[in-house]
Amino acid sequence: MFIDSHCHLPHGKYTKTTEQLIQDALSAGVTNIIAIGTSVKENESAIKTADSFGGVYCSVGIHVDEDRDKTTESLFEMQIQLAIENNLSVIIHNRNGDDTVVRLLKQYVPQGLRAIAHSFSQSWEYAQQLLSLGAYLSFSGMITYKGRKNIAEIIQKMPLDRMLIETDAPYLPPEGFRGQPNEPKNVVAVAQKIAEVRVDTLEHIALQTYENTKTIFAVH
Repeated sequence: MFIDSHCHLPHGKYTKTTEQLIQDALSAGVTNIIAIGTSVKENESAIKTADSFGGVYCSVGIHVDEDRDKTTESLFEMQIQLAIENNLSVIIHNRNGDDTVVRLLKQYVPQGLRAIAHSFSQSWEYAQQLLSLGAYLSFSGMITYKGRKNIAEIIQKMPLDRMLIETDAPYLPPEGFRGQPNEPKNVVAVAQKIAEVRVDTLEHIALQTYENTKTIFAVH
């Protein structure tokens, strides 16, 4: 069984209904999905989806802008504080903010912060920094793209018990599915690539990443 730890569901880019996407995922062995909200409207939809379908959980938050101004950082920090107060994990979407992320993790991990680095694609050196601060690293279909040797290096070297898999659907479809909206069922392709890189069985990768996701998100 597999779990897609990061999927935008529902979303306007899909050509299938939410019900069909979930059914197709189940048919592929994907028993659980975490639906992601990044705005007030998406948060409401993610909550409704989780309430309506068994095996679907949700994460809510506000996707901050990519500029590095103080307002953006303050909003990010407020969400960290809310997560700690409610014993919830934080999913970090980081572009060009490596130093800020490390600084805030160092500040808030001692206070109980649990962090997931979403669709991780940076260097092994940066991965080591996050891992040393207790973060989990989540990998998407990007690991199947040509020229992503840096991600393969991380997958080979990092501990499996800190790894998650995701689709980020409808974005980042794995190789072989590009040119069409990504779907939760394609998280299996991510697991297959990880098994190939680590010279491991698909079953072991599926089971361990499933348990890791349940642990970091504290869901049952």
